[in-house]
Amino acid sequence: MTVHENAPLSGLRWVVVTGDRETVFRELGAHFAERIRDIRSRADAQWSALMSRVEQEAVGERMRRIEASTRRLCPVESRELDLLAEGAGVPAFDLWVYNLRGDLGRDGTGCSDVSLATSDALVVGHNEDGAADSADDVCLVTLVVEGDPSMTVVWYPGFLPANSFVATEAGTVWGLDHLPVVDPDANGAGRHFVARHAQRSRSGREAIDRVRSVPCAGGFSFNIGDRETGRALMIENAAGVVVTTDASADAPCLWHTNHLRFVGEPGPGMQPAAGDESLVESRTRGERLSGQLDERRAGRPGAVLDAESVFAALRSDGVLNRSTGLWTFTTTVADLANDRIVVQGRGEPTTMALGAFAAGRVLEAEARA
Repeated sequence: MTVHENAPLSGLRWVVVTGDRETVFRELGAHFAERIRDIRSRADAQWSALMSRVEQEAVGERMRRIEASTRRLCPVESRELDLLAEGAGVPAFDLWVYNLRGDLGRDGTGCSDVSLATSDALVVGHNEDGAADSADDVCLVTLVVEGDPSMTVVWYPGFLPANSFVATEAGTVWGLDHLPVVDPDANGAGRHFVARHAQRSRSGREAIDRVRSVPCAGGFSFNIGDRETGRALMIENAAGVVVTTDASADAPCLWHTNHLRFVGEPGPGMQPAAGDESLVESRTRGERLSGQLDERRAGRPGAVLDAESVFAALRSDGVLNRSTGLWTFTTTVADLANDRIVVQGRGEPTTMALGAFAAGRVLEAEARA
């Protein structure tokens, strides 16, 4: 087993953990134990608020039902979280509460995604957004677990590494967008666990099948690029409802923010009321992102977007978040067809080989002007 600190990438700490599953997750928790305990102790932050919520009888009962369902549907990933807690010296219950934040009712944070499939490019772009007080926590972690494809994740210490942006050596790239389910499916699995379960797959086909076959208690839009099949797709998996939308020749570019786009008329409890502040913000940001993509398409030869256009759209005003309540921590744009990724965290954008990024190798990283 090894724990190795790479040089920071665009200002993001980067840790690579190698070994068998039990050791990797226990050591990941131990390596970040101080940071995880610090996040847990912040009295005015989300984790503390969640711990108070589950003291309410109805929320506590929902939490117990969803945890039991998650352990049944995703046993390997559930064990991984228990090991992370053990390594960090934090009660497993506390980490379960934190990781089920979007499965216990609505969670107001947000992200933005673009999936693009053309004859020249296969692109997944993702803005990772959250409360500004988490900015210093966000880092990169590479998991090299025996029996799994290696993968690099934009990570919040304390979470199962899965819920943000992920690139795997199996040739899949993932951007995850929160969907604010009001009435979760207590027979589903925690969305972080569904994501991790799918990302461990040895192929894109298997990964997509896993997302579609395990219902989320809460909701994610799984925005996926698969190098083997050339597919770019978005899967909305929310409160037991699953809808898949592929990029196509007629619509090669898909975008997503933090509201249901493909389900049709959402059923009761699947999303907040129409005038909800976070829902309005998501739709406004989505319209801005769509407009930016249209503008850049119009200015491109043949009206075809590329990875650089996607990156520019994600970094544009009104899409890039810069408020205390919603801050963009990272922008990552991967072009699977051309084995390139650009990452912007707290520093300047950095471009490197996508395969090297997924494996935790930094030799090919280069700063972009």
